Amino acid sequence: MKYILGEMEATIVKTMARTANIRHWLRRPDCPNAIRVLKDLFDKCFVPVSRPDTLNEFVECKGTHRAYVAYDGGNLSPFKTHPGNSTIIYRPSPSKPPVAGQIQSIENLHNHDGQNTGVRLHVQRHNPLSKGLYDPFLQFSHFNAKTYSTTLRAAEDIIGLDNIVAHAARYDYSHGWSVMVSLSRQ
Repeated sequence: MKYILGEMEATIVKTMARTANIRHWLRRPDCPNAIRVLKDLFDKCFVPVSRPDTLNEFVECKGTHRAYVAYDGGNLSPFKTHPGNSTIIYRPSPSKPPVAGQIQSIENLHNHDGQNTGVRLHVQRHNPLSKGLYDPFLQFSHFNAKTYSTTLRAAEDIIGLDNIVAHAARYDYSHGWSVMVSLSRQ
């Protein structure tokens, strides 16, 4: 029987073999203590996939930042992690009207005991269109869409999940123009 493996399959097999060899080596009694200390630090930063989960709960990462946060039945992510999950409609402060923005990072908040107490989102706001430009989506009041500039402000707004109005879809439809459509489930 002849097997044909592509580059992806070969990479997967090599990675699995190397991972198994490292695990085997770490379990040996003659493994240097310095390597064991590094493994303990690694396990504190990243939850091992094979870890038994008796509580069936999500285990919070202990790092300062995260790749996503659950929100309204979906996930929000920084732009570098997943561009499609990074666009939101939010209020920069409770008294201000909603604006569109792009999540740049998600920061874990910890209390003095090191326990996770929530998250803060670092968001760059989309610039509004200049007042002389016409927003073609304003005439469709039932369609929750608004046109913004594709450019982002340099300054970041730091917000909590309570400031988010909705996850949004973004479509760049013209030179320098993007339409933001609210994906609110309400």
